[in-house]
Amino acid sequence: MIHVTRWLLSLLPTVGLCQALFKPEERQAPPPSTTSSVFVAPTAVAAPDINSSYYDISQHFCRIYRHASVFADGKIYIDGGNTYVPRNNGSFNDTPTGEFIKGMNNNLIVLDLSTNFTNQDTFPYHAIHKGPDVPSSLIEHTLWYSAATRKIYQLGGWFSFNNVNDPGYKNESNIPEFSIWEFDIDAQTWSVASDFVDIDTGNKIDRPGAAANCVAPSLNMSFIFEGYVQQRSDHDYINFTKSVDFKFLEGMLSLDTSTRVKTPTLTNISVPLQMGGKDFGPRMNGAMVHVPIGKYGVIVQIGGQMTMSSTQYGVRIPNANQGNTNIPLSFVDIYDIESGYWFRQDTFGLTDGIPSGRSDICTVMIPANDSSSFNIYMVAGVETYQTYLTTEEIWVLTLPTFQWTLVHSRSDGMYGHTCHAVGENLLMIGGMKTQSTGGDVASCSEHMPAEIFSLVTGNYTGIFDAAGAKRLAPVPTKVFKAIGGDGSGGAYIKSPKAWSDLYLQYIFDPTLTRPPYTPLYVLANTTNTNDTTPADGTGTPKSVIIGAAVGGTVGGLLLAALLVILFLIYRKKKAAAATEEANRQSIATRHSELPAYTSEVKYDPGPQHHGVPSLSVSQVNGPAELMSYGHYPDSIVPNSEPYSAPSDAGNSPRFGTGELYAASEITSSAAGAPSVLGHGSASPPPPEGNSRGGSPEIGYGGISPQSGFGELNRGEMARDFRVSGIQEGEEERRS
Repeated sequence: MIHVTRWLLSLLPTVGLCQALFKPEERQAPPPSTTSSVFVAPTAVAAPDINSSYYDISQHFCRIYRHASVFADGKIYIDGGNTYVPRNNGSFNDTPTGEFIKGMNNNLIVLDLSTNFTNQDTFPYHAIHKGPDVPSSLIEHTLWYSAATRKIYQLGGWFSFNNVNDPGYKNESNIPEFSIWEFDIDAQTWSVASDFVDIDTGNKIDRPGAAANCVAPSLNMSFIFEGYVQQRSDHDYINFTKSVDFKFLEGMLSLDTSTRVKTPTLTNISVPLQMGGKDFGPRMNGAMVHVPIGKYGVIVQIGGQMTMSSTQYGVRIPNANQGNTNIPLSFVDIYDIESGYWFRQDTFGLTDGIPSGRSDICTVMIPANDSSSFNIYMVAGVETYQTYLTTEEIWVLTLPTFQWTLVHSRSDGMYGHTCHAVGENLLMIGGMKTQSTGGDVASCSEHMPAEIFSLVTGNYTGIFDAAGAKRLAPVPTKVFKAIGGDGSGGAYIKSPKAWSDLYLQYIFDPTLTRPPYTPLYVLANTTNTNDTTPADGTGTPKSVIIGAAVGGTVGGLLLAALLVILFLIYRKKKAAAATEEANRQSIATRHSELPAYTSEVKYDPGPQHHGVPSLSVSQVNGPAELMSYGHYPDSIVPNSEPYSAPSDAGNSPRFGTGELYAASEITSSAAGAPSVLGHGSASPPPPEGNSRGGSPEIGYGGISPQSGFGELNRGEMARDFRVSGIQEGEEERRS
């Protein structure tokens, strides 16, 4: 009888028997490989590890969101993110509703764009496993790519707790200190990026999470803007209440990997404390793009959230996840790389009006073939975090008319996605779909991670066109009907209904010579003293070159005559300027620790401070992936005494630093006196063609109308009161 029993058992698949006896409750492990037919005592199947195919979303995909992705060398690299893991080694197309477990993406997923594919195909995807020390299971982080170094840089975010049983989960005690990691796309290896030069980054660079970011391919530069750290960002914050207490980060961090610097350089660019009489930040969950207009381009900041009340940077803020608000889309903030100044510009609606404020969006910028317009696509996003109510509209913000146009809408809602424009293809990577009443769906995606939208037809097709990837996408029909021209360009309306700051017309029309200019905002940090003035290649500072060019007799006479004319104009307009300034001060609500702005500021003839070396590219003929409150003259004001802040003014930390730095003397200048990037710097004015030279120039007064928070003439500010008390294992909620 014993022999018969053994013979019968030998006919049964050993694997099936082991799985039936020892099926894990939450994880369905792949069976061990065996060919033996001899019965042995069953043993438990080892749980899948971090690099198991069970967790490889290129093979078993259900859903991914809150990941990071970047376009690099004809591929899209997808890192981290929360996931739905299908049970029974299934995939998106055969997994019933609810038949998944929450998980994390622990690999680097690569999507190859070299051939045609559909959103149902799996063959373009493959996974690159990580070593044990490489950060995995990150969410809300950033990937940058530099063609100069051929490296992808991973930074920011925090470690997911979507499932404590996932092999990528880290206990709070095991969360490492922040480092920037780099992935060599040729060697296919990860390493810690340890060769950076740091400028104005303080004693520590933090891990910014939920931060807007972009890449400027034409400059070989990348940017990340503000955001915050929380308990699972870094071991320094393990005493924070999880997903409730935040430390907000000030500034915009830039990485220059171009051949114009000897070593990749990280620089922190400080931001204004206020614009339009309202707090500028802290900010989170927004998006930004680089627009290659003129020599170096501008960075346009769109959407996201900010705190509803004045909030200090760089310190622990209890219950910071509650009561934040979506930033209206009735304006955008602009950072001009050439001047290093921030600006705010109102936006305008066409027949569709202006979109409501939203966060967790993705954006891409697509220029017209002749660069007569620049079209920023904004896809989906969260309208309110209270119930996770989202939209899946696609809007286009056209520059330089700053007009919003709705180009597509459908009933679904989505957040936590990323997007990339590749020729005529717009790829949306991942994202969490929400129910019509709010909240996450409990089902897999209907396709692999990439959904494809045709920029030619203006519809979702689910088909990637490899040939179309080599062609520039057309200007949307609704857009060129408003600005003139056709799908290839030819726009003849090249300015908005009104410039919020008249100096912006010089930025968006490179044929105009930029006049001197004085911004009237106060930066959050004003302690930078670095002198990074670039030379012309001979070691001669640019200011000396400019001085020599106008140093002749004729030039001197013309300059003297110009100064006399300007002084007469000043005398005539002085009274009007004084009245206007008084009116402005009465309505501008200032930061509680700073006095009111003054329009009479003195240029400090100290050295220029530049952070961006000479560039040769003026625009990009293809899709580019990847702020300001100053005043052009209503009156001309001669130099006067510098404005000095009180000793306790503006205690703000540098980007990623918990220490506080007291603001000292604050001197605004038309001549680039703001020091480079970082605490107090306006940022990196590039080297060539900067009209601000090194000699004293005349400052400007006067105020242009701005729409600040709470003072909107178009659209409503979306209020968002967040709910605290997140349970363990629940996905992390944005602030």
